[in-house]
Amino acid sequence: MTTTRIARIPYLNSAPFFQGLALGERYELTDCAPRALGAQAAEGSLLAGLMPLADYLRLEETFERVGRFGIAVRGRVRSVLLFSRKPLRQLDGAVIAVTEETSTTAVLLRLLLEQRYHISPAAYERGERPDAEALLLIGDAALKFQQRNDQYPFETDLAFEWWLWQHLPCVFAVWAIRKDAGAEEKKELELALSKSLGINLRQLERLAQDASPGLGVPAEALHSYLSQFTYRFGQPEEDGIAQFKRLVHEHHLL
Repeated sequence: MTTTRIARIPYLNSAPFFQGLALGERYELTDCAPRALGAQAAEGSLLAGLMPLADYLRLEETFERVGRFGIAVRGRVRSVLLFSRKPLRQLDGAVIAVTEETSTTAVLLRLLLEQRYHISPAAYERGERPDAEALLLIGDAALKFQQRNDQYPFETDLAFEWWLWQHLPCVFAVWAIRKDAGAEEKKELELALSKSLGINLRQLERLAQDASPGLGVPAEALHSYLSQFTYRFGQPEEDGIAQFKRLVHEHHLL
């Protein structure tokens, strides 16, 4: 195993890990959208990354968790949104456009529609399709689109739907590293993540202010947004992972 590439998800909700992350010179930090991160991990071109939960569950034979680090939320997330022309419960037979960037949330959407609400869309189409009756966006793209949305009168927060259904945190990603990485590399990454997270959680207001102009969202709203996430998991998040894993395997969604 020779790669030293560590994947960074370039979303605001990931910034508490990556702002000022002090890695050794031998490591290369590379930006990846969540779905692309999973694909690169599967082909063996990444050492580690903030991996979408769905991809981690697919790659558990070759990757292991780094501590209990990840991204989760208990309740609303405000950046995993299904924009639709009809209420959620009326999307039977609809074409749903799904952003190319998502991995875990695409699976979450299917669980919610098909298992919670017993809805059968006509198709899930990747990419933004103007003819679609609904559009799933995540991360910064969802935050931006929400500010200018005049096409879809209904907005559904999928993390909140999961919370109402399962009464468990919604886990989007976990930090993972290749199992064949050296013990020193694993320890270095865990310590670096712990240090950067410890610093950045004390300065979320500054992260929000820095991101505000580019996202077109007031800094106060972004500070509130960042403050809702859990980055060090406790037992509720671990239970959320276990339940998501059980459901996706039960319904053959991985």
